[in-house]
Amino acid sequence: MAATAKKTTTAAKTTAAKTATAAKTAAAKKTATAAKATAAKTSTAAKTAAAKKTSTAAKTTAAKKTSTAAKTAAAKKTSTAAKTAAAKKTSTAAKTAAAKKTSTAAKTAAAKKTSTAAKTAAAKKTSTAAKTAAAKKTSTAAKTAAAKKTTVPVGANTSMKVTASEKKLVEAYRGASSDLKKIALKILKGDYGDTVTGILNMVGGGGTASQANSIGDTIGNLLGGLLGK
Repeated sequence: MAATAKKTTTAAKTTAAKTATAAKTAAAKKTATAAKATAAKTSTAAKTAAAKKTSTAAKTTAAKKTSTAAKTAAAKKTSTAAKTAAAKKTSTAAKTAAAKKTSTAAKTAAAKKTSTAAKTAAAKKTSTAAKTAAAKKTSTAAKTAAAKKTTVPVGANTSMKVTASEKKLVEAYRGASSDLKKIALKILKGDYGDTVTGILNMVGGGGTASQANSIGDTIGNLLGGLLGK
């Protein structure tokens, strides 16, 4: 009986030991599994965080690169547009200046040409007028000289000495018509002396207005009497 009790105790101890060992093993396995699960979760979280960080960094770099490229392209476009606008403005200004210069030169040339033509025309006109006036003057002088230089009548006493006034009187007499010669002789002889003197005084401003108005009639009557009409 004592042996049976020992055997039972030993079996109980053995069973307890096995139970304790199994419990320890199960606990150890559970702990190891939990640790692995925690480690796996930690690894996954770390990987996720790293992936997110890497993705965010990549996105930020890409965004910066895109923004820089966009800014560079915009700057180039703006610069090209500014250069084009400046070139067009310069070209337009140059064309305008050239057009103004050409227009001014053309106007100056036209003005010079017009002025030269006007001066030439004026010079020709003046020259023509001067020539015409000179020709008229020469012609008048020639006619006057010819009129004064009358033909000496046949049988005239050319050796007679006369004064300058008498010479003029002779030249006028020779150039006069036959009727005027008769009148001149009668006047010089004293015929109608008072009438002629009165007329001359009236012509010279010594007469009245009514006398001046009747000069024409008086001269007509005088000439009629001198000519015997």
